[in-house]
Amino acid sequence: MKIRWLGVLPVVALAMSFAGTSWAEKRAKPTPPTAEEEWPSIEGKWHVLLAHEDNKNLLDKPEAKNSVVTISDKRLQWTGADGKPLLSAACTWKQQASPRWMVDLKPEGEAGDDPELPGVACLFEKDVLKISWRRKARLDKGRPTGFAGDHAQGYLLLRRQPLGSPPGKVNLEGQWKLLTALDDSLEKIRGDRSTSVVEFGPDTFAWKGRPEDKAGGFAGGYTLDTSARPTRIKFKVTNPPPGTGATPTPLDGFMPGIVEFLDEDTAWLCFRESGWGGKDPPESRKYPESFFSDGNMNLWIFQRSKP
Repeated sequence: MKIRWLGVLPVVALAMSFAGTSWAEKRAKPTPPTAEEEWPSIEGKWHVLLAHEDNKNLLDKPEAKNSVVTISDKRLQWTGADGKPLLSAACTWKQQASPRWMVDLKPEGEAGDDPELPGVACLFEKDVLKISWRRKARLDKGRPTGFAGDHAQGYLLLRRQPLGSPPGKVNLEGQWKLLTALDDSLEKIRGDRSTSVVEFGPDTFAWKGRPEDKAGGFAGGYTLDTSARPTRIKFKVTNPPPGTGATPTPLDGFMPGIVEFLDEDTAWLCFRESGWGGKDPPESRKYPESFFSDGNMNLWIFQRSKP
C-alpha cells in the first residue's frame, strides 16, 4: 500500500508577535496528519449505517442488517450478521489530502482482467467513514469526486460504534449532527467534518449549515404519527417559501416522510420532495415505504449532538 501525504504547505514564521503569540502562529492551520498517522483511524472493524447503490438501500435486505466491514491495507470485507460475505474485495489506499483518500476495489469473483473500481473515501471526525466507488457499468466516468449511491456509484456509510437498542419512545427534540444527506442519491453535505445539523423543537425543525446559525436554510414545522410503522413525519416547510427552491416545495408546504431510530442517539429520516402533480391534493402524496433516496426521495442519517 502506498500511503503518503500530498498536502504539505510551508508556513513562514514572522517575527511580529501579538499577546505573546506570533501572527504566523495565529494564522497557521493545524498540520494535517500524515498517511501513516491517519491510517490507524481507517483500518479495522466498522459497523454499517448505510449501504446505498442503484438508488436502493441495500440494508433493506435481511442479510445486510447488522453487517460489518473490516478494512486492511489490502482487503475490504463486508460481512453479514450471519457471517456470510456480502462483498470481498482486494483494495489499495492512497491519501489524497487529509482526510480524503483514493481507494481502488477489486471484487473477488470478477474475471482476472476486469478493471478495478476506482473510489474515494474520507474520515468524518475519526468515528465515521464514507466510501464511494464507481460501478462497473459506469467506469467511463472515472474516479468519483464525491459520494453517491446512484446508478453510477456505490456508497457505504460506516461507524466504529455498534448500534444499541432503539428507544421506546420517538422523540426528535434537540440538535442532531448530519452524517449523510442524500438527494437524488447524491451526498449534499461535505463528506469531511461537516458542521451541518438539524434542530428539532416540539413542532419545528431547521437544517443549519452551522450550529450557531440563527435560521435554517430548510425549515418549518412538523408533526409525528407514532401509530404508523415506521413513524410518519409530516413536514410543513416554510423556508424556502412554498413554491420556491431548486425543487419547488408544494404551495401548502406539506412533504410526507418517515423516521426510525436505529438506537437511542442515531436515526434515519426519509421524505418525499417531489413526484406529485402541481394540482394534486395533499392526501395524494404518498409516504415513503422504506429508507432510501432517488429522484423523489431524500434520506438523512443523523446522530444526537453531544453536549
